[in-house]
Amino acid sequence: MGAFNERQIRFVHELMYQIKVGEAMTTEVVTFPPTAVFREIQRCMKEKRFSGTPIVDCGELVGIVSIDDIITAFDQGYIDEPVHTRMTRDLHTIPQNYSVIAASNLFAKYRCGRLPVVARANSRELVGILTFGDILSHLLLKMNTIAERIEKEEQSLHKTLQGASDTLHFELAPDNFDLAGMASTSTKKHLQKLGVEPAVIRRIAVICYEAEINVIIHSLGGYMEVFILKDQVRVHVRDDGPGIPDVEKAMHPGYTTANEKIRALGFGAGMGLSNIKRCADHFSIKSSMETGTDIEAVVYFDPSSAATEKENQA
Repeated sequence: MGAFNERQIRFVHELMYQIKVGEAMTTEVVTFPPTAVFREIQRCMKEKRFSGTPIVDCGELVGIVSIDDIITAFDQGYIDEPVHTRMTRDLHTIPQNYSVIAASNLFAKYRCGRLPVVARANSRELVGILTFGDILSHLLLKMNTIAERIEKEEQSLHKTLQGASDTLHFELAPDNFDLAGMASTSTKKHLQKLGVEPAVIRRIAVICYEAEINVIIHSLGGYMEVFILKDQVRVHVRDDGPGIPDVEKAMHPGYTTANEKIRALGFGAGMGLSNIKRCADHFSIKSSMETGTDIEAVVYFDPSSAATEKENQA
């Protein structure tokens, strides 16, 4: 359970790299001109229940006033002065195309409650405002959307495989090379006990091994399920990201994104996906930077069914 929780934490962290500030920010921002007085802003803050506001002049951000500034204005007796005389001018902003992980780092570094969002780097054109609450709300919404989609896909898969006579399930942890090949070996032994043809078993074992290694090397973890049906074995593999940027390129034999450390261990030769497709009678792959990667590979027991499937894919 501990490893599962850690994997989910890593998934959230990866998701925060993918979410842009422009997706999470509030666009309907209350702003004031530099000529507004502190008391005017204080009354608006009280009425609309917010704790800071950007000061904008001719569409450009020139300062910010926080609740602390209002309290100081009351204490020191300049509550009726224009804000341009005392507003904070040393601003920390963030462009709308940056990731929210960059924004969260700024929140931690400067201990601020909000960040004005600008159109682009080195710009003062205000397009929104971002709080840490905005990030959490959008992250939860994104995760719920992903969870709902995964649930629908799994329900669909469950209906398809209701006729399965046997199912094997394997949790796959990232970077766990000590257990590399366990899923493949366990599947092979199970099929041998069922009396499956050795040639079929070899193909399924290759599919399981290559898929297992891919998850260990390239993802944040995932799982493999092997469904043993009357006429086929269906291998379904899902990982938690970060997804494959270019699936077509990744299918080319020899293409790899594995680092030198992985290759020094004897893995990451770039043959995984092409080997899976070569050994399968039916192969499909779906991948995105948000939801990770789904692979399905089918091997038929009957050579005639396999030949028909190959013709349909061609």
